Amino acid sequence: MNTRPDPIEHTSIRKLTRRAVLRGMASATLAALAATPPRLYAQHVAMGVVNPPVQLDDVWLVDQTGRKQRLNDLLSQHVSALQTIYTGCSSVCPLQGALFNAVQDRIPNIRANHPVQLLSIGIDPLSDSPPALHEWLMRFQAGPAWHAATPTLGDVDRIRTALSGSRLPLGNLADHATQIYCFDASAKLRWRSADLPRADEICDVLNALGRV
Repeated sequence: MNTRPDPIEHTSIRKLTRRAVLRGMASATLAALAATPPRLYAQHVAMGVVNPPVQLDDVWLVDQTGRKQRLNDLLSQHVSALQTIYTGCSSVCPLQGALFNAVQDRIPNIRANHPVQLLSIGIDPLSDSPPALHEWLMRFQAGPAWHAATPTLGDVDRIRTALSGSRLPLGNLADHATQIYCFDASAKLRWRSADLPRADEICDVLNALGRV
């Protein structure tokens, strides 16, 4: 008698197990954040609609495949949700990965005039190499609409400052924002979330920008 599991059923079980792990990681990270002094995130004060929209300075990025491209080229002709991460992070970044995993699942329900994409920007160029970015994406089951890329060391602070909209000190890597930044198809920053937004909130914004 053949007792080998059905391949489709086995794949489904693996996906369900992986999702349970991601949910567990998110719960553990939330518990850790609850014990974290809020002052760590005080430098990220700007949130909501960005008016007027902001065009970030164009910089070179290297993505998870080793390809080099301009930031605005990567954002152009897409409706994008962007987060900042670093691959060696064990505190908030796993939660950010789980968040984008949840947003990724909802992308097919977003009605947009342009492709919707997710972009994780590495902010530790010394460690966020293409292989490290690739491994980080695979950890959170990233699909073809989710990319990761790292700027040069000299451009990291410029990007973080422009994204935050704040003149306060950025702090060290461990203090980086858990905000999500949404861009329209002309590569302009149109919305900043609060720290740790809900997946549905991000999707609502992407839906709105997709009709611009």
